[in-house]
Amino acid sequence: MLRIIHFVQNLSLDITIGAVISSLFLARVMNVEVSAYMMIGLAIAIWLIYTFDHLRDAYKTKGRSNNPRHAFHQRYFKEVSSVALIVFALGLYNLKYLPKETIYLGLVLVGLSGLYFVYLMLAKKAISKELFAATVYVAGIATAPLSLAETVEAEWVILLLIFWILAYANLLIIPSYEVELDKSDNQSSVVTRLGELRVKRLLLFLLVLCTLLIQYFGYLTNLSAAYLILILMVSTLLILVLRPQYFRKYQLYRILSDGIFFLPGIALLV
Repeated sequence: MLRIIHFVQNLSLDITIGAVISSLFLARVMNVEVSAYMMIGLAIAIWLIYTFDHLRDAYKTKGRSNNPRHAFHQRYFKEVSSVALIVFALGLYNLKYLPKETIYLGLVLVGLSGLYFVYLMLAKKAISKELFAATVYVAGIATAPLSLAETVEAEWVILLLIFWILAYANLLIIPSYEVELDKSDNQSSVVTRLGELRVKRLLLFLLVLCTLLIQYFGYLTNLSAAYLILILMVSTLLILVLRPQYFRKYQLYRILSDGIFFLPGIALLV
């Protein structure tokens, strides 16, 4: 079972599914109806962005990587690259089924993604990689719902900010657990650059801020199910930060950290 979970994680399928669930959650809150083609487009975009990033890391790593995800992409570099090309072609075909408004906003996502990779290639030390990646992720999950919305309400902006903090915190937590692997592979990460203590303090600040924003979101809306799910998401990350010794085995930290974006699916069932 763990082998299957790690296979799904290595291919970023869990992140892709979580992004689709989160986008459907946003659509529910915004009271808009997104189509299956929109979600297919989102899944393709998110998977390609993460896969290209992992292939890039695998290519840059000299020798066999100690990081399981990088090692996977090293071993299956040609196979994953070939699948990515096929998926990209499917994404182009899927465009014909999308509304113009969604395509226009999607072009913004493409532009952000392009800037992200240009930044990674040109910057000697990509000090803002996680900030940029979190922005691209939230832009992705918000594209379809926002393209269908007639107006943008204040509580939606707060909700998107909450998701941005959660995504950013996720991107800080994982390298915090994998700092020794990154050091052994001579890979730069936010933790190797800033240090574990500073990143932990930043995480605590972000998660406290996120909790306060969730309280405000709950005050502005009567969406009790959405409020409780957001509290559960931020609480999961907080536990990962405060009790890291319990979650290193079997990469539980990655399962839980990426898994918080599955939790909004509960709201879709009620």
